[in-house]
Amino acid sequence: MAKKSFNLKKGERFNLGKGDGLSKLQVDLTWESEADLDASAFLLNDEGTISEDADFVFYNSDNRSEAYDRQKFGSKANWRNETIPVSFDGAVTGAPDDLTGDDGETMHVVIDKIRSEVTEIVFCVTIHTPGVTFKDVNDPRIVITDEESGEELCSYALDENFSTETAVVAGALVLNSEGDWTFEAIGKGFDGGLQTLVDMYA
Repeated sequence: MAKKSFNLKKGERFNLGKGDGLSKLQVDLTWESEADLDASAFLLNDEGTISEDADFVFYNSDNRSEAYDRQKFGSKANWRNETIPVSFDGAVTGAPDDLTGDDGETMHVVIDKIRSEVTEIVFCVTIHTPGVTFKDVNDPRIVITDEESGEELCSYALDENFSTETAVVAGALVLNSEGDWTFEAIGKGFDGGLQTLVDMYA
């Protein structure tokens, strides 16, 4: 049975459920800005940290959809531009780096590939352009879609009163006590950009 799409408020959770046949999720992190913003994800263990470097899925990761081949790509810069970052277990794929202002980035999650030690996947957005904060970013939101059916499951508009923040934890997939994955709307901002998130989770 198809689910109704839910617009979540901060702190609310949406149960994705094991019995609904979900196997692939599309995670769209969108915004309106001419600045350079980047989406990333951290696959966390019970201690709230990553177990492998590749569990930090971001544009500059060395763990990618294709191994580096100098003859094919010529340089590592070209390699990163032509491939996408992927988590250690292959469950989460990210987006290549887009240095121009855009309206968002898309990540993908294959639920059955998430290894057992991962109990939370946190989705974040950071600002790379100097002098820009989330006060200057319009309509940031995160949308979770059943990738196979194309059905939107839930969304969360981050309508917080951001000011100096340059990094935001938008939301997370959290494994609950019953073994079901839920999506939690978080919307928590931090100063210090991507490095602050790395310090928290690595």
